[in-house]
Amino acid sequence: MLKYRLPPLLVWPATAFLGAFLVYPLLLTVAISFDEFSALEGMKPAFQVGHYKTLLTDPYYHGVLLDTLRISLIVTLASLIIGYPLALWMTRLEGVWKAIAMFCALAPLMISVVIRSLGWLVILSDTGVINQLLLATGIVSSPVRLLYNEFAVIVGLTEALLPFMIISLLVSLQAIPNSILQAASVAGAGHWIVFRRILLPLSLPGIAAGSLLVFAIATSSFVTPRILSGGHINMVANVVVDNFLVTLNWPFGAAVGILLLIVVLLVFLLQHWLTERILGRYR
Repeated sequence: MLKYRLPPLLVWPATAFLGAFLVYPLLLTVAISFDEFSALEGMKPAFQVGHYKTLLTDPYYHGVLLDTLRISLIVTLASLIIGYPLALWMTRLEGVWKAIAMFCALAPLMISVVIRSLGWLVILSDTGVINQLLLATGIVSSPVRLLYNEFAVIVGLTEALLPFMIISLLVSLQAIPNSILQAASVAGAGHWIVFRRILLPLSLPGIAAGSLLVFAIATSSFVTPRILSGGHINMVANVVVDNFLVTLNWPFGAAVGILLLIVVLLVFLLQHWLTERILGRYR
């Protein structure tokens, strides 16, 4: 009877850990977001919604939020377009070749995001490999500005988050029985029909999971956008960090973070609704 009322004993440590280091700090952040702040007196306990009102009415923060969502969406789409063929190809591999491919896909996660971002500084600079190749082939007569702009941020985030998309897709694609694909081929279905009617619907949970994971991490990224944009592009995470560490306006920084969390949750609910509707057509 107790097993229906209490979690299993092995789950208690994880539950306690999440409660202490996730739920409690989140509730504390929510409470801080309603406090007052002044440059002279610092943070004072209160209950006011002035910070949220500023976020909802100030055009500057509207632009920051829209830029963050747009860049995150582009990064998610780019990761999906690049990651799906790679994950599909990896499902066809066996033995040591599959292990090597898996290692190559996950290798970026073994390197610090700071080091990877600094590497992109070298590659995308005016004297980097890409510009030198374009100049050598005569495609351009002067270096193309690839750094310190939105393009650099998208490239850096896509490279950093691509492994998360590949992992999610690989799990979903590997769960598809080969017998279904073989039966479709025997029935005369072409590659496009197999992809559209079998692979895509059955891998939709992996697409949804990978997209949500990449989108959520992209919206909260701080290091890569700050380094590759040179501070020219301000994303929501940059606003949060600046308020906590530079201006010391913790209440406003907390309000920005909570607003970002709400937006990501709304995107998750929308994606879940769309995924269920699409899957419902194939059930």
